[in-house]
Amino acid sequence: MLSKLLKYDFKNLYKTLLPIYLITLVITILTVILNNLSDTSNLFSTLNGLMILSYIVILMVLVVGTFFLSIRDFYLDFATERGYLINTLPVKKSTIITSKFITSVTTMLSSIVVMFISILILVIGNGEWTTFANEIANLIRDIPIDGVVMLILMTVLMIVAYISGLAVCYLSIALGQLKNNNKLGYSFLAYIILYIIYEMYFTFSLVFIGTISPDFVSSLDSEITVISSVNILFGILIGLVIIITAIIIPITNYILKNKLNLE
Repeated sequence: MLSKLLKYDFKNLYKTLLPIYLITLVITILTVILNNLSDTSNLFSTLNGLMILSYIVILMVLVVGTFFLSIRDFYLDFATERGYLINTLPVKKSTIITSKFITSVTTMLSSIVVMFISILILVIGNGEWTTFANEIANLIRDIPIDGVVMLILMTVLMIVAYISGLAVCYLSIALGQLKNNNKLGYSFLAYIILYIIYEMYFTFSLVFIGTISPDFVSSLDSEITVISSVNILFGILIGLVIIITAIIIPITNYILKNKLNLE
């Protein structure tokens, strides 16, 4: 059943994302063309400036839009009439939620891949590939082991933070759908409250760690390198994010399983 839900969710998301991907690539190619022609006339120079602005905007839409499309899809399936179809299927709510997480993370990764392809086209089209490749090679060669660990931890933190952000939004929608009217407004209000609690959780957790382990905190300042300190901080943040997410998801599942309101 999970595979069928994934197919359904991917279809809903990609029918909007694929046109955005196509527009991104078209704007990228036009930016390359106009950039190469910008020195030939003032008209092309002006158009190039406008196209660069459009390029920046479409990259923002690519990433931010993917996130909000995932939230919209969850909202439609649990807080609107569209939910009657999916929620009458003989499938656990946890399976539906799992499908939402998988499709959201996957589509975000695919959007990031499209963004990098776009950047590569821009770099190659402007004849800067050799310089770009040399800079990347030099950067990789000069990265210390601690730096590699830091990049890995940063990537893991970004992934778990994205999943956690989705979890907060999903719980907000689960709480908002409890109301019979203005579910979107109540979901937004729930998000604000949950976001404040979310931030307080991290603040108090870090303060608590610093209070019970002052020697550990002081060692971060003096006894180890800056990169090692950052790695330890990333490790702590990853742990804190996983803990709060592991609390949020079961609550969301409980509400949608026992108190789903599609009126």
